[in-house]
Amino acid sequence: MLKAAAVFSNHMVLQRERPIAVFGEADALVTATLDVVRAQAQSVGGRFHLELPPMPAGGPYELVLTCDGEKIVFTDVMVGEVWLCGGQSNMEFRLREGKGGAVEAASAGDDGLRFYTVNQEAEVDEAMLARERGTAWKPLTPGACGDVSAVAYYAGRRLREALGVPVGMLICCVGGTEISNWISRSTLSTLPEGRAALAEFDRSVEGITDEAFARASAAYQARVDRWVEGAEALRQKMPDARGADIAAMVGDFPWPPPTGAHMLRRPGNLFRTMTLRVAPYGARGLFWYQGESDSGRASAYEALFTALIADWRKAFANDGLWVVTAQLPNYASDPLAEDWAAIREIQKRVCEAVNGCAVACLLDCGDSTDLHPWDKRAPGRRMADLALQHAYGRPLDAESPRLIGAEPDGETLRLRFTKPLARLQGDLRSLKVNGVPAAARVTGGELVVEGTAPATVAYAIENDPAACLFSEDGLPAFPFEINL
Repeated sequence: MLKAAAVFSNHMVLQRERPIAVFGEADALVTATLDVVRAQAQSVGGRFHLELPPMPAGGPYELVLTCDGEKIVFTDVMVGEVWLCGGQSNMEFRLREGKGGAVEAASAGDDGLRFYTVNQEAEVDEAMLARERGTAWKPLTPGACGDVSAVAYYAGRRLREALGVPVGMLICCVGGTEISNWISRSTLSTLPEGRAALAEFDRSVEGITDEAFARASAAYQARVDRWVEGAEALRQKMPDARGADIAAMVGDFPWPPPTGAHMLRRPGNLFRTMTLRVAPYGARGLFWYQGESDSGRASAYEALFTALIADWRKAFANDGLWVVTAQLPNYASDPLAEDWAAIREIQKRVCEAVNGCAVACLLDCGDSTDLHPWDKRAPGRRMADLALQHAYGRPLDAESPRLIGAEPDGETLRLRFTKPLARLQGDLRSLKVNGVPAAARVTGGELVVEGTAPATVAYAIENDPAACLFSEDGLPAFPFEINL
């Protein structure tokens, strides 16, 4: 018996300059050969895991696996850079549904950019394994990749442009997920916040039989299928239809799904059924876009986000796995029920506290009326630029301005940032002194606000702020609050 994990297929991209993990099922000694390198490993308990020596970028190659007379040959294998792409619906958001995405998907071609999308699965069973065997890596060819993550596409295009090596984007995301879905149950059980998530889920499914859940799920899926059919028909007529257009003409997407003990979105589950299905495939880093579904319980997010980073690094056997997260953009959610500002601050704080992390400020990339902003080009590019700066040491400054100091200056308050501000732009309602919108100007790269100490100066600390502070390279400043 010899089966490689489903993530190994023709057209795959393997991570350069690191040991190349190859794994799957076998019942005897397995030999792997890739170009001039070779490795062997004895199967244990029906599984095998071996590591080929590091290789530079190159290809195409053949990866050949043999075991007790069986042979598997994977063709058109490239060695280059691999990035995981995880999170919820704004990472899942498909290229062809975004601004300019339909045209891009129809025309774009680049054999050096390839995508693998992990199936969304609630359980690991025979039906799931059969579906998984149908997955494969896809090179970017015209018309073939419109259903891939838009953020992954734009980030991948930027990496290809800058690095000039093969790039693989390994997409592992599900819309509407909480961060606890993507952390192992064993880790959740060690944290008060994780135990609370597990207990809350257990309470939510009390008294719901598997039969009742199955019936509710079938009815729900029928509603989803009808909505998708309507949305697709609308997009055929209106290729540039936005979320608001679809909601107006087809209705809102059916939500939430039914609750049950075997539901897809449950604590620890997607880490088991999706993340671990591709781990420990070699990767340079993780692009993470998630947090919207945790905005109603922001107090737990810091511990859980920190735990997720550790869990994924362990799963992919890479303590140096870079993590670049998208800070939530603006959105007019109910401030009494959701705290997007708190999630933004936690995302920034965790990425400052944990080594090997960066955060992309997206304050100017949101849509007050749509949870899923239409334009994913800036988020993808900003995340890739942070990766280029930090993971690859490229000479660019992709960081948004951060407040680093402030002091009274006569009848004004002067604020300094990590990089010079260039301008105030648009609505200044999100810049406040003592809770009141303030007059301000940019002078010598600093922000000068009308007012005297003592005072509290705050910027963009609400769910739906207006971004108005920008650096010379067009990046929005991070939200802040400071007492003077």
